[in-house]
Amino acid sequence: MVARAAFHVDCPDGWRLHGELLTPENTRAVAVVGHAMFVDRRTLDRPRGEGLVSHLAARGIAVVWPDLRGHGKSGPRPEDGGDWTYDQLVADVPALLDFARAQFPGLPLHAVGHSLFGHVTLAHLARHPETALDGLVMLACNTANPEWRARPLRWLEKGAYVALSGTLVRLFGRVPIRRLKLGSDDEPRGYIDDFVRTWLIADWRARDGFSYYAALPSVRTPILAMVGAGDRLFSPPVDVQGLMRRVPRAEVEIVGRRSGLPVDPGHMALVLDPRMRPVWERAASFMLR
Repeated sequence: MVARAAFHVDCPDGWRLHGELLTPENTRAVAVVGHAMFVDRRTLDRPRGEGLVSHLAARGIAVVWPDLRGHGKSGPRPEDGGDWTYDQLVADVPALLDFARAQFPGLPLHAVGHSLFGHVTLAHLARHPETALDGLVMLACNTANPEWRARPLRWLEKGAYVALSGTLVRLFGRVPIRRLKLGSDDEPRGYIDDFVRTWLIADWRARDGFSYYAALPSVRTPILAMVGAGDRLFSPPVDVQGLMRRVPRAEVEIVGRRSGLPVDPGHMALVLDPRMRPVWERAASFMLR
């Protein structure tokens, strides 16, 4: 039996994040589980009751399941005038962790991030390695870093996608992903400006000059990074391996046919495809070990 309840968290700058709290009868751990860009939290439980977060709850893990800033119910959204930067998403992480810790004091606390939430949580840990977090599961997480230039064709391929995002922002004031029918949530100018900037400098760097990439060796949290063997553009396995080599307690697993799955999953399939239940179970086992 899993109880579901709405919650909200107020960030230090006043932005309110909304989400859902899943509490199993025999809770053994708690995880803040966050989504990718261009979508909202619903991607993490499709169909409802049978997706990733429901699988974790069935294993005894309480789930704090938010819509990230400007996504889903955590508006204002870009089409309503909402704007934010990458660094503000990073700064929202401790508010969510503090909420989870207050709801379940004394239990092991983890974070699970698909794409965007995975690397903003890692960015927070890079800036604040003293953060009390028992583990981080990163699903298909990749971000700009100096190693991209070692693979110039791949860097330019990513650049075409980044440049398109920048062009759309100049034309519409945001990336109109809903109008293009490529996702559920638009992204704003501030965030896309950071997206373009970090690609151009090939460094994962905050607006104040702090390099999240350079600080990765200071991260103390155990990390499980899983990436689909079929993820060709957004999080290719070689990119994820290169990024996570800098994190002392990180392990990378490439999941697909060679690991026993029926397919080589792409970026979104890792959370949307019900055939990924062995991946979700691996995440649960990592948090309950």
